Amino acid sequence: MKTNATYESTNYNLEWSQWHFLLTQAVNVTALFCNVFLLFIFCISKELNTSFTNTLFASLAFVDAVTSFFFIYKSAIEEYVTTPNGILGSAYCRLIYTTYIMWASIGTSWYHIIAITLDRYIAVTHAYIYDDFQKSKKNLVLILVACYILGALSLLPNVWMAGSTNNHSCRYSIPSPSMTTYFFINILTFLFFVTTCIMYMYSNIIYKVLYKTKLNKGKGNYQQKRATTICIVLVAEFVVCSYPNFLYYAGYLAQENFGVDIGLSLESIHYWLTVQLINTSSLLNPILYMIQNKTFHLAVRKFF
Repeated sequence: MKTNATYESTNYNLEWSQWHFLLTQAVNVTALFCNVFLLFIFCISKELNTSFTNTLFASLAFVDAVTSFFFIYKSAIEEYVTTPNGILGSAYCRLIYTTYIMWASIGTSWYHIIAITLDRYIAVTHAYIYDDFQKSKKNLVLILVACYILGALSLLPNVWMAGSTNNHSCRYSIPSPSMTTYFFINILTFLFFVTTCIMYMYSNIIYKVLYKTKLNKGKGNYQQKRATTICIVLVAEFVVCSYPNFLYYAGYLAQENFGVDIGLSLESIHYWLTVQLINTSSLLNPILYMIQNKTFHLAVRKFF
């Protein structure tokens, strides 16, 4: 009886592993395709690539494409890669094996959503200065550089936690308990409260300006409402897709910091589901943009 139970459990785990792999790759590949397609249409359309807001969305699509690629790499390719020795191997372990680039891309994506929300806030509440603001390429470059730098800094300590060994493999270790504490504080403040509060505040302001006041009943208000709707949905999507992972990982780090066993593991199916939700965000972002943006629809029709 014990043998049969073990056999059935093994079959169940194997079946779940197969479904897990197929589901993951379906989301990954679709997300990569959608983001690359969005970038392609953006590059060939003058109507899109001359717009301030559309450029922010295109940059978001690039970051999401990088995220999807590394999800594919981590789940389907990494096990077949031989780690080189020396400096190249060390760079590989620090940047790719630790998933630093993947998680830095995810963080950069969050900051892009903040930038898009702020862009809409200025467009709606300070329309008289927005025209001059969006015409300046310097403003666009500064915003994009800030997004990429903040995303890169969010998990920078990961780089010092890994290195290559002489037998073509990577090691990963947390050098001190204080580093675990750093990640705990970082995940709760730098990524959780700061980004969420900013995004909620400005989305709420935009919503009130467009829907609650009597000052915006002009003829051209439809496009502003449409753009605002995208921002509100982006914020909602960010919360739904990111909060579970934030909370789970924060709980896991609290468990490691304070020695209280609450049964959280980074190897469990529950953690995998929270990570998969974040990856789903990389799929939803371009789909939302492609559905809502009429200029994008026209650009696609011209191409085909």
